[in-house]
Amino acid sequence: MEKSMTFTATGDALILKHVPDYPEFAELRDFIMTAEARITNLETTLTDGSCFPSAFSGGTWLTSHPSIVEDLKRFGFNIYCWANNHTMDYSYDGLRMTMATLDAAGVAHCGVGENLYEASKPAMVDLPSGRVGVISICSTHDPAARAGIQSQRQPGRPGLNPLRFSSLFTVTEDQMKVLKEIAAGTRINNRADFSKVQGYTLREPEGTFDFGTSRFAAGEVPGRMTKANETDIARTEETIRDALLVVDYVVVVVHSHEIKGDTNDEPDYFFEEFARKCIDAGACAVVGGGTHQLKGIEMYKERPIFYSLGNFIFQNAFVEKLPPDFMERNNLPLDTKTASAFEARSARATVSLHADVANFYSILPWFRMEGDRLSKLILKPISLGKNLPQYFSTWPRFADESESREIFDILSKLCTPYGTELELKDGEIEVKI
Repeated sequence: MEKSMTFTATGDALILKHVPDYPEFAELRDFIMTAEARITNLETTLTDGSCFPSAFSGGTWLTSHPSIVEDLKRFGFNIYCWANNHTMDYSYDGLRMTMATLDAAGVAHCGVGENLYEASKPAMVDLPSGRVGVISICSTHDPAARAGIQSQRQPGRPGLNPLRFSSLFTVTEDQMKVLKEIAAGTRINNRADFSKVQGYTLREPEGTFDFGTSRFAAGEVPGRMTKANETDIARTEETIRDALLVVDYVVVVVHSHEIKGDTNDEPDYFFEEFARKCIDAGACAVVGGGTHQLKGIEMYKERPIFYSLGNFIFQNAFVEKLPPDFMERNNLPLDTKTASAFEARSARATVSLHADVANFYSILPWFRMEGDRLSKLILKPISLGKNLPQYFSTWPRFADESESREIFDILSKLCTPYGTELELKDGEIEVKI
């Protein structure tokens, strides 16, 4: 008997308050339940208010009451990925309480652990048609959020499964000369240079020049290129190959906010490189999220790479508490109330994530693998209701005809660089395989 399995996955589930049985809920849940492997990206911590905030955050310090996990279970999800830029918003206590909450809820989860081995390993779920493994990894994080390697001498460090990357900026020879003159005049590199002399910091590779924390090289055309960390690539490739010894399919979920250009439309170069290597290693799909809006879909070796599915639940405006660090960061009085702090940061909702309609459009993919072949891939357009009152504009629902057309047009444009062809038919977007 040939193996087969059906999948669905969501973008960011930034859920901070309970989701009621709103009119469109049942229809959406029923569609999700038609797939066997049902994956979501949990983009918050789950704590009871007793955990202190980290000195850093993923942008906003996010936490939800542990009971929130029951709302996601009602949607039907059976695999939870939570390696993202908010994993360590409430430090190690918040990480451990989130982990304990997911364990107590009896759900499979991945991307975070007591050490790098635990954070890197896939969640494995036994389903009627077979066994699936899901790996969760994140490129957008404070260095302190990275899980550490355990050894015979010391325990590992709790944290998330990291996808590190490096950036190299190319400038002309004349620009490089000016850059070095500026560095000499401002002494921007004096501490780093002294550290290199003392042997505490490695010297930059031949032909490159560090200006502050950025690395430059001379070339004919100015530009920027990023590369995924080879160690993190190799670890993930090994995890995929090892998992495929005991599961039928592996999906890799990547949380990444990095971009190529000036908008969120394109994933960064290193993400594309990493995603393709995951497929080469045997993953049947790569699912991206992070920037809260759609990115293109690449069919690589006849397997899908979703560079971003957008938001599934978007309740960023409903944070109940913020630490004084948030007020300091935004030059606000320390006793500023949370809602007022958000309003000030967003310039009265004119520059925030909630001001951009793109953050209220998403897709819900459904695909079938038969053997090692992708046999079907459809996308259900999702709207979070940008023009609805705020309370209602955070929940997913199937997009109406007008919204579906708009989502189709947006996604078609984003898919063009990858040569992926789409067709809108009866409220569904079919991906031509």
